Amino acid sequence: MEKYAIIYNGNVVNIIEYESAPSNPPPGFDGEHTAVLATQGVGPGYTYANGVFTAPQSYSSWTLVDNVWTPPTSMPTDGGRYFWDESTKNWVAK
Repeated sequence: MEKYAIIYNGNVVNIIEYESAPSNPPPGFDGEHTAVLATQGVGPGYTYANGVFTAPQSYSSWTLVDNVWTPPTSMPTDGGRYFWDESTKNWVAK
């Protein structure tokens, strides 16, 4: 079985497994829904446009660069563990 993303108005609304490629619209959905073979990790909340799935925006300050949400400053590379603090828009050591 393969997983298919059910798309409505450019948004992934469901992931369903089918034994073979479903029709469009997929069974149980109206004519405004389409089924697209889902890539690993895609789920509800993703968007789909021009053959590309995009994850939901991580934080409001992050921007989309080459289809990856990117923080305004790079995470430190000193081997420490960090989390993003949106209120300060900076990485904070754990």
